[in-house]
Amino acid sequence: MTGDSSIPPSFHQRDASDATYLSAFLHRDLSGTGDVVLAYEAALRSWFGAAAAVSVSSGSAAVMVALGALGLRPGDEVVVPPTAPLCTVYPILAMGGVPVFCDTREDGFGLDLDDLESVVGPRTRAIIEVPMWGYPTPLIPLRAFADDLRLPLVLDLAHGHGIRLSGRPLWTYGHLATFSTHESKFLSTGEGGFILTDDADLAKAARRFSRRGGLNGRHLGLSLTLCGLQAALGLRRLRLLNEHLRVRGQNARHILKQLTQPQLQELPVTSGGEPNYYFLVLRHRGGSAHDLIEQLAAQGIPSDIRRYRCRPLYEFPILSAYRHPCENARRLLGSMTTIPVHPSLTTTELDRIAAAINHVSRL
Repeated sequence: MTGDSSIPPSFHQRDASDATYLSAFLHRDLSGTGDVVLAYEAALRSWFGAAAAVSVSSGSAAVMVALGALGLRPGDEVVVPPTAPLCTVYPILAMGGVPVFCDTREDGFGLDLDDLESVVGPRTRAIIEVPMWGYPTPLIPLRAFADDLRLPLVLDLAHGHGIRLSGRPLWTYGHLATFSTHESKFLSTGEGGFILTDDADLAKAARRFSRRGGLNGRHLGLSLTLCGLQAALGLRRLRLLNEHLRVRGQNARHILKQLTQPQLQELPVTSGGEPNYYFLVLRHRGGSAHDLIEQLAAQGIPSDIRRYRCRPLYEFPILSAYRHPCENARRLLGSMTTIPVHPSLTTTELDRIAAAINHVSRL
């Protein structure tokens, strides 16, 4: 099913007044170090409650800048879950680092601490946790593990704007947190990303790395800054973030209240956690969600699992050399699907999604 009957997979923020709004910025300094970008970073600090925010050109650039700030060198190892997007691992490879895959917990995307202990070694430079599709992970024990080994914890929160855990923003549990502001994300600037941290030294290093090393001839860096017009969009759309969080949660609950499929349940929410519902994640109690995904796709209801061919990352050819079997992660990805709950969906569309899920056969 295609065309107008298909449910859009993501929410593209548009406003008829965007052009007029942006035109007012054309006389300003639109460089990555200009006043518009600085104002945007100040707004990010305020909304997220961070001591420092560094805006960059993409979510992948944010991961690269975080690793650069930590001083990653060729041959250094970075622990990462195989349930992460390819976009998380490519910056490690681009910098000459070695991705080391660690299994997830059985019931979610958090790193399994027993497996983590077995894969951390003398060449480990950082641990990356990747909460997927807006669901928090149990970061309190993970942060304690990282601190005990004096390893920096990086949170890739490309899906993580506004997630909370035990009353705190989820990003605060990492030494560095990276975000994407791609067109499809919670906060959109078309392309873009940013890094949050409360560590002044890491903030300085991240800013320097993303701004050509300060062109001082001593520090390595790249030009990974955000354009001023994109920052202007960020300023405009940041004001809508609280309402988008509210609507996504409302839409997710609207679908969940109607579900009658006994074999399906929401992905368990970490104790004390508050998802942002970038997507609603449903999990098949008995195993494979393949039939669910394919039958919903036939009715125009998309799944990120299908769209991105999600499987453990070491099963992709480019990462096969780093294979480390992760059975929890394999079962987790195979048992779930994502359901759109973004703000552009109508009540009629939400009802259609719920009805389609309830009428799936062969579960």
